[in-house]
Amino acid sequence: MATANASIAVILSAGGAQLDAAALRDIPRGRVIRAEFARGELASCVALTLEHECAARELLLALKPWAAGRGWTVTVAPLLRAS
Repeated sequence: MATANASIAVILSAGGAQLDAAALRDIPRGRVIRAEFARGELASCVALTLEHECAARELLLALKPWAAGRGWTVTVAPLLRAS
């Protein structure tokens, strides 16, 4: 069985589709472990901890078009796990 990788994904919505837990149900290539939302009058963002089988770069490549289709931007950073 493959060991899952973990990453942080930060998604920003500034005038795009509503950014909430329901909007994250179909996130590609990853499983949401934790989500922290912040909302303002004109923008919202979420920091996600994701588990995924692919490399962090491949995860980002899958998330970018998914997020862009909703009017969001996204970035991903891998988490290092203690041995």
